[in-house]
Amino acid sequence: MWVVKTRGLVKFFGDVVALDGLDLRVPKGVCGFIGPNGAGKTTTIHVLLGLLKADFGEAYVFGLDCWENSYEIRRRVGVLLENPGYPKGFTAERYLEFIAKMYEVNQPKSKVKGLLKDVDLLWARNRKIGEFSAGMLQRLGLAKALIGEPELVILDEPTANLDPIGRLELMEKIRELWRDRGINFFISSHILPELEEICTWASIINEGTIVDQGFVTELAKKYEPYVYELEVEGDRDVFIKRLSELNFVEEVLVEGNKIVCKVKDVNIFCKEIPQIVAEFALTLRKFQPSYGVLMGIYRRLIKNEKSN
Repeated sequence: MWVVKTRGLVKFFGDVVALDGLDLRVPKGVCGFIGPNGAGKTTTIHVLLGLLKADFGEAYVFGLDCWENSYEIRRRVGVLLENPGYPKGFTAERYLEFIAKMYEVNQPKSKVKGLLKDVDLLWARNRKIGEFSAGMLQRLGLAKALIGEPELVILDEPTANLDPIGRLELMEKIRELWRDRGINFFISSHILPELEEICTWASIINEGTIVDQGFVTELAKKYEPYVYELEVEGDRDVFIKRLSELNFVEEVLVEGNKIVCKVKDVNIFCKEIPQIVAEFALTLRKFQPSYGVLMGIYRRLIKNEKSN
């Protein structure tokens, strides 16, 4: 059973079409919901939580209708929305204990201390929320999302205001929660590098519709990278000239020590490059796609959508 499933989802805001026949599928695991700003990610999440009613189409979480069974869905789902508000005068511990009581959690004090430890905030439990950094607020939000022992946690742009270290720490915590506790995650983001390491599934949205989705390994096969970076030791000029003469290489750019090739046929390129390197007695120091898997897929799909 799909954790999340929509069919033909349409949502208007006046004359603006926010969702345009959205067919979303989300299995168990850590799943990315990827798209540019304004693509419809947040609108979709609000529909899934029953905070917005779609104009047309169907939306289900755990097989439950998102509008008719919104209370039951929200009981089983933890949420961290983009830019959440917090009572700045509360301490982290007091705030989470208040939320725990709303969820009718047994032994709320013990539960809250455990969650604060899980998100590495136990040391700040008596500090006022108004004094928290952006990274601390995101971890507090994750703790709040986990209070009700959710089966699914939805995170809307969870790393948008974090520095690189904060992003990595949050992603590692998500990986740990899926691995050790089996908590499913649905992560909406337009910042892809950190999702690369943890997502098993990706749904890519643009202009209110899904342009493609699937297991990341299958998408990677479908959208092979077509921009490669190379670095060689030896006579680079001869190597670059030879690359520019290959009919399966569309363009060759030089950026410092890096040679960037836009490739027409990936299979031939990957087979021929080692042979050319050996032919000219060069040493190949770097040979890899220019972008990560998700970024490469995203760039190709969104670029294709904009050009159509």
